[in-house]
Amino acid sequence: MTREPPLAIRNCCWLDIPGVADARGQVNFAELGKGLPFAPRRLFWLHRIAPGQWRGRHGHRQSELLLVALHGGCRVDLDDGRGRQQVRLDDPTRALHLGTWVWHELVDFAPQTVVLVIASTLYDEAEYLRDYETFLREAAARP
Repeated sequence: MTREPPLAIRNCCWLDIPGVADARGQVNFAELGKGLPFAPRRLFWLHRIAPGQWRGRHGHRQSELLLVALHGGCRVDLDDGRGRQQVRLDDPTRALHLGTWVWHELVDFAPQTVVLVIASTLYDEAEYLRDYETFLREAAARP
């Protein structure tokens, strides 16, 4: 597991996921009002990603996301319209919080990787930014 440096991308941060461990193993948890930066509205997970494939490759106008690698790992390419950064998502005790206006792409999935995504909104195609040039233009207009 990789301990990533602080993020240089606006609206992104690492969150430590609390947990407890004993001889039986470890359990980690996220609780509303105790570390979760938003009220979850949607959960989905990425799994069985074919070799060489990607997920994401978009930004959000309204949705915030938490990404947690439950098993395996992948690289996450982040872009806030001003800078770019690559991080490794491979520790189930840390979540990557992506705020609004962050272009993200998940690539280089290890075999059998499972990534849990917790979203602040219900699915709404209209709030996705799927064209990179549109993302750059709209992100530049943001304060």
